[in-house]
Amino acid sequence: MSLIEKVVAQFAHPTGFWGNITGFIMAHRPSNLERNEWAISLLNLQPSDCVLEIGFGPGVAIQKMSEIVTDGVIWGIDHSEVMFRQASKRNQRAIAAGRVRLVLTSVSQLPSFDGPFDKILAVNNFQFWNNKTDTLRRLTDQLRAGGIIALVHQPRIPGTTEDDATEAGERFASYLEMAGFSDIKVERKRMKPVSTVYVQGSNLQ
Repeated sequence: MSLIEKVVAQFAHPTGFWGNITGFIMAHRPSNLERNEWAISLLNLQPSDCVLEIGFGPGVAIQKMSEIVTDGVIWGIDHSEVMFRQASKRNQRAIAAGRVRLVLTSVSQLPSFDGPFDKILAVNNFQFWNNKTDTLRRLTDQLRAGGIIALVHQPRIPGTTEDDATEAGERFASYLEMAGFSDIKVERKRMKPVSTVYVQGSNLQ
């Protein structure tokens, strides 16, 4: 495995010492913080929303969302024990108050939730999902009628271009359409090293 492949593997599933370093980078890299804040702003969160973040990493986005969702609940799932520990520590007050609930699991093995979600968010991890269309179809069962899902992606592999961001947006939109989501829209934010795309679909069933 090349060095680049090893780095990508850590961002896909952080483990051990290097997983802790990866989590620190995720939590402090300016582009990550900018990307998360932009994505959250597009979700139009309401204080009473019920939200799910898939692949919460070090829990930075959950922390930010919990400042807005004060009367609802934010669930998060992640398959990395390292990220679970970091996110739990970062959000310990909201967890103690019952406003944030974190589960160590993968998107392919969804736990039981209290009820349907208003919003589902996944930032820079949809590319790692297995059986993408089937998984998205299962997520429609977790969304209330009119609820939305947002897939956010900023290509990070060295050598990526604006064309890669464009292609990712088109591909993610296609997956949402195949899974039965409607009213699909793609937003774009110019960033360094390349743009971030925000792809949203609505559950209008």
